[in-house]
Amino acid sequence: MTGVLVTGATGFIGSALVRRLVAGGNDVVAPTRSELDLLAASERELAQFVERASVSYCIHAAWYTNHADYLTHEVNREWLAASLRLVRACEGLRFVGLGTCLEPDTLYARSKLDLAIGLGDYGANFAWARVFFVYGPGDRPGRLIPEMIERFGRGERAGPTFGGLRRDYIHVDDLADQIVRIANSNVQGPFDTGTGQAPTLSEIYAAGAAAFGRPELAEANAETGGQPSLIQADLTRFRAFVGDPRARDVATGLRDLVQ
Repeated sequence: MTGVLVTGATGFIGSALVRRLVAGGNDVVAPTRSELDLLAASERELAQFVERASVSYCIHAAWYTNHADYLTHEVNREWLAASLRLVRACEGLRFVGLGTCLEPDTLYARSKLDLAIGLGDYGANFAWARVFFVYGPGDRPGRLIPEMIERFGRGERAGPTFGGLRRDYIHVDDLADQIVRIANSNVQGPFDTGTGQAPTLSEIYAAGAAAFGRPELAEANAETGGQPSLIQADLTRFRAFVGDPRARDVATGLRDLVQ
C-alpha cells in the first residue's frame, strides 16, 4: 500500500487504526474535521480531496458515537448520506466500512446496514468489518469497561447490571489489526471481527478485578434484563479468507490495559 485514507482517525477505533497502519509502514492520510467535514462536504469536494490525497484505499471509521444517544440520534441519517457520498467519491479505490453487531432495530444499526447495502449496490471493491464490543486505550468514559476499571482502580466493589449477558469484547488494537488485514487482502463483503469468545459480563468483571490483583472486588449476578443472551463474533469466514484472527482473550487484554 502506498497510501490509506482513514476517516474518524481521532476517534477510539480510528486512532488505533492509524497506530496499526503507521507501524506497518503505511502512509496515512487522517484529515481532521477542519480539513474535511464529511457531513458538510459535497460529493465533488470529497472526490477532489481523495484525488489530492493519492491513496490506495479508504477505511471509513467516522460516525456519530456519543454514548448517551448514538443509537437513536437523527444525525445517523446524515452520516449515512455522507458515507454514501464518500463511497462514490472513492470510486475505483478499495473501500472498507465498519458495521455493527447490533440488530437493526435502532436508527444507528439500520443506518450502518443501509450503508453496507449501498456499498454492494455500487459494486465497489469493498469489505465490511462487522464490529462487536471494543475496549482499550482511548475508550470513552461511561462505557462498561472504562467504568469498571475506574471503580476497581479506586478499590471499590463493582459488578455489572446484567451479569448473565455473554458478549464478545475485543481489545481495540486487536480489532485494528483485523480490520487492516481485511483491508490489505482482496476479500470482499462482510466479515465479523472479534475474539470468537463470549464470556459473561460477570466473568469480565472478575477478570478486571483480577487484573488489579483484587478478585474480591468483583460482584456477580446472572441477570440478562431480557436482552439477547449471546452476542458473539463468528470468525469462520475470517479464518477461511484472511487467516488467524490473532485476538487476545479478554482476561489478557484487561491485564495489558491495567498494566
